[in-house]
Amino acid sequence: MTAPQPHADYVIHTDQEPLRLERQARLYDMAAEVRRLALEGCSRVLDAGCGSGAMAREIARAAPKAEVVGVDRDASYIDFARRKAAEERLSNLRFEVGDVTALPLPSDHFDRVWSKHLLQWVAKRETAVAEFVRVTRPGGCVLCANFDQFFVAHYPVDPVLQPLVERWMSAAAEAFGFDNRMGPKLPLLLRRAGLADIDYDVTPDAAFCGFGGDPERAWNWEVQTRGSTAFTEKVFGGPEAARDFNERLLRHLCDPDVFVSCQMYYVQGRKPD
Repeated sequence: MTAPQPHADYVIHTDQEPLRLERQARLYDMAAEVRRLALEGCSRVLDAGCGSGAMAREIARAAPKAEVVGVDRDASYIDFARRKAAEERLSNLRFEVGDVTALPLPSDHFDRVWSKHLLQWVAKRETAVAEFVRVTRPGGCVLCANFDQFFVAHYPVDPVLQPLVERWMSAAAEAFGFDNRMGPKLPLLLRRAGLADIDYDVTPDAAFCGFGGDPERAWNWEVQTRGSTAFTEKVFGGPEAARDFNERLLRHLCDPDVFVSCQMYYVQGRKPD
């Protein structure tokens, strides 16, 4: 695997990140995710910001006659995705390294463009959505999925932890342009990009909502938290403070009596003919 290349505007840096993204994708009902795309009759589908390629592979299996493309700027993710696709012998799928704000793809090409867990990290998100629209054919659809209130809404509230979490989130917004309220902003974002027939669905986020104690979700929290340690040290002033924050956060999120609230917004629009 190509060694991970840290990006200045992404907070998680660890060689486990492609695997984490793969396992995180499996926390969702992948068949239901694919149904949202209404793939019948589609000949070309793009997964923009494909990460490990889990969703692109699911699409390729569901639409074996379609051309499926996954794009991500991180070469280590693309390496992982290509290996998984080869293992599963998916011949209608390819992966390319590319930036979603300047997609290396032709205009008016795809019937469907999908992105999930992406735009909250893209500072130039209007440019990214404009690129999604550009590569979509007239009559095709763009579907974006993003969370709302990731990481910050828990009950019972830990009065020591909560202001620290909010401080961390504010620092991430300032440092990376990270937007933890991306979900409810999607409908207007897609409309301003020129899409019509905006539709949406809001549902509890399967990966980041619910009581603590599930081992797979706990692993996901831990890998994200540990992978963000370098940034957390900057936020709180050093390794000891970061370690204390991480340990307190993980105890809280993984407590079976703590309920974490996070919503997932699925928003789509059609490119006018």
